[in-house]
Order: sequence, then structure tokens, then C-alpha cells
Amino acid sequence: MISVHEIQTALVQATEDILTSTEYESPTLATFYAPQSHIKALRLYTQLVVGARGVGKTFWSEALQNKEVRGVLGKRLPELENVYVVVGYSTQNSPSYPSLDVFSSLIKKYEPESIWRGVLLYCIIYNNLCTTIYEQILHIESWDERIAWVAQHPEKVDRIFYNANQELLTKEKKLLVIFDALDRVAKTWDDIDQITDGLLRTALQFSTYTNIKTKIFLREDHCNRLSFSFPDSSKLLSSKIALEWTRADLYGLLWKRLCNGKRKSGEILRDIFCTVIPHGLEENSSVWFFDEYLRLNDDILRPLFHKLTGPLMGKDKRRGVPYVWTVSHLADTLQQTSPRSFLAAIRSACADSLQRYPDHTFPIHYESIKRGVLSASDIRVNEMGEDHPWARNLLQALRGMNVPCLFTDVESKWRALYPDGPMTLEQYPQHMTATLSPKSWTIIRDQLAKLGFCVTLNDGRFNIPDLYRVGFRLGRRGGVKPLP
Repeated sequence: MISVHEIQTALVQATEDILTSTEYESPTLATFYAPQSHIKALRLYTQLVVGARGVGKTFWSEALQNKEVRGVLGKRLPELENVYVVVGYSTQNSPSYPSLDVFSSLIKKYEPESIWRGVLLYCIIYNNLCTTIYEQILHIESWDERIAWVAQHPEKVDRIFYNANQELLTKEKKLLVIFDALDRVAKTWDDIDQITDGLLRTALQFSTYTNIKTKIFLREDHCNRLSFSFPDSSKLLSSKIALEWTRADLYGLLWKRLCNGKRKSGEILRDIFCTVIPHGLEENSSVWFFDEYLRLNDDILRPLFHKLTGPLMGKDKRRGVPYVWTVSHLADTLQQTSPRSFLAAIRSACADSLQRYPDHTFPIHYESIKRGVLSASDIRVNEMGEDHPWARNLLQALRGMNVPCLFTDVESKWRALYPDGPMTLEQYPQHMTATLSPKSWTIIRDQLAKLGFCVTLNDGRFNIPDLYRVGFRLGRRGGVKPLP
């Protein structure tokens, strides 16, 4: 019989490769898990995919570039089987598209649509997807000169796109161009929004091509800021797919990793999986997959997770159950839990249990789960600070307070920090400042709420979810205690 200590060791080995920083993890057959709700986002004809930080936008953009992963996805999405996948923009530097500094220069001279048409043109050129290319453009090296040529020769550019589409059609192939990390395409939000708007317009124009497709991954708050005021923009919005993770999706993702643990750890954890779900796994080329007919849901996954944690979050039922508690305490006020936060919490809980509770009845101690939430909260707060430094500064000013609390108490802290009013917030998005006045703190509160950082309760009090509360060192009666 396998001991608790052996299971704890297996859990640590299976989770130690989980990235807990803001680095992006490259997908592999052993780590990728596609919830049914995400399949629509991966379809060739879905142009706009949105999601919050850490929900998998970059992961899926890279998964679509991975031929092995695409081959597995092809069982559920046959349209991905004969596709060339190239990148039109991402966080990685590439000669295939302009860098941040080059974009900042180009936007001062050219229309955003011309820039993106140039990027798409050179995606085709670099990948030899059209045999009828005008000789003069093959030898242009600078993006400035390339975009100038594109802007001056719209008919020739259209002809190249048409010919490329026809050649792909003849070969029974398709081209998918992926755009990711557009919040990093320029140095100011005004430029970012202008460039992104131009890409959306360009993508809409390309929707008429049968064999050239575009897919744009956008941060949800970025998408919400855009006006979508151009003709037929409703077509993009109506087909938009949001990346969201249900509780069952998160635990499915976890068990895919656990069952593919290296060597002995994988064997131990697969045995536990099969005690609850017999015949639920199948092996292919040393990678373990869920049976294609298996439908993972809460009824199946709850008793499975409790094999590791036990059924209670404390000594009695008042504290809740680990399966529900873990996810709910990692959710923002929009009730969304990101896989990055969830996996970070589980990794921390596994390591903590092995270190502190080697003789516990179950492999993962409930106190370790609480510490895992603390760890995930710190990571999420750091991410939030990168994306929204103005919001981080406001919530840092509340350190030591207990929530829920009166908003007047919160406002007094903010007034002390910014006596001249919210117009002086550091790096507050420029497009929002027009609505602000020295007394506009309720507008700021509402902006924080839209981002999932806080909520106004029915009685008017101000509250922050545990995901951010413990990271910003705020207290709550009966809640997870923040670190000092």
C-alpha cells in the first residue's frame, strides 16, 4: 500500500514544473488540456478571443503553433489538420513583425491598417505561400520602407493576397495568422488602442478570404475599452469567444498534469485517479490522455480531489470542503478563477504539506491549501501591478484595514494619498481621465469593480475578494489571514 508520504512526494514531483511567475509556459502533449468551452475559441473561423490575465490566451496561441498539439486538437477540430500557422504579433521578437519601438515609430507616419496589411503581406512572403510576388518588395529590409510600399500600392497588395488565397485553395491548405499580446504593441494606451483598432478592421476585411484566416487574442479589459465603431464591427463582436474556466475545467487541467507526472510520481497518481474513475485514461506515445468518452464534471472530480485532501477544510463542516473552497477563494469579483492562480496554489500546497505535515491522514493538508492561496494571491497582485499600476497603488494604501468596510473609510485613505484627486493617479489610462474630477473616487471604485478587484455589497460596503485581499495584506473576520 502506498503511504501518504509517498503520495506527497509524487505530488511535489508532478507539480514542481508549474510556472508560478509571469513567464509563459509552452504547451506540450502532457500539459495541455482543452475544456469543451475553449474548443470554439480554437476554431479556425473564430477571429476574436478574449480573456483575463492568466486564463490561457498566450498558451492557446502557442498551442496552435505546435504541430503535435494541433494534431491532437484535430480529433475534435478537423479544420486544423491542413493549416499553416504563423504569428503576426506576440511577445517574442521576430523579423516577421515590427518590434514595439518600430511600431511606435510607424504609427506616427502610417495608418494602422497599412501597417497590419504589411505584416500580413510579409507573413505570406516569409512562408513562401505565394509564387507571384512583385520582385521589388522582396529586397526591402526596413519596416518603414515596407509599409510605405504597401500604402502606395494597395491594388498590388490586394492582388498578392488574392493569389495567395487561390494557391492555398488549390493545395487544400489554409493559413492562420495569430495575434497575441497586443497590450504590448506600443508604449501608450492611445497608441495601443489605435493599433489594435486597425488590426480589427484589417481582420474583418480578411474574413472574406476562404483560406487566409486571422485569430486575435485580446485581454478582456483591453477589448472592453475599444469602441468597435467601424462598419460591420458587430460581426466581430457577435463571434467573440471568452476564455473562461469552470471549477471542473480547473480540476481537469490539474489531473491531466498529475497523471502525466514523471516516472514513479505519474504511476502513483494515475492509480489514485483510476480508483475513482476506472478506465478513464488511455496512453499514446507515453502520454496519458483522458478517455475520449469521459466527461469530467463536479460529481466525478470532487471525490477524486478529496482522495488527496480529505472532505473538510478544517475540523468540521463549517469551513467548507476543499474542492469548492480552493477555487472560490481564488476567484475575483467576477467569479472567475484563472488556471495560473489555481495551479500556483496547488503547487504551493503540495510542497507545504510535504514539508509540514508528512504524517497527516491525507496527502494535502487543509492548512497548506490556505497557504497556497496566500502564495497565489501574491503572484496575482504582482501581475495586477504590471497591468494596472494605478490600481495596485490604491489597494496598497488600504493595507491593514479589514473588509468589508465603509467606502468613506477607503476614500479617506485615497484622499490622503492623492490630495489633488484621482486625476493624479500614476499611469491611469488616458482615455479615462476626461471623466474625472477631484471628487471622482466613486468612478475609480467602479473602474476597480469592472476589473474584478473589488465589489460594492448590497448594503453599500466596500469589499475585496480573497484573491487580492490577502496579497494586499487586508484582514477579514473569519477569512484567510494575510501574511504580516
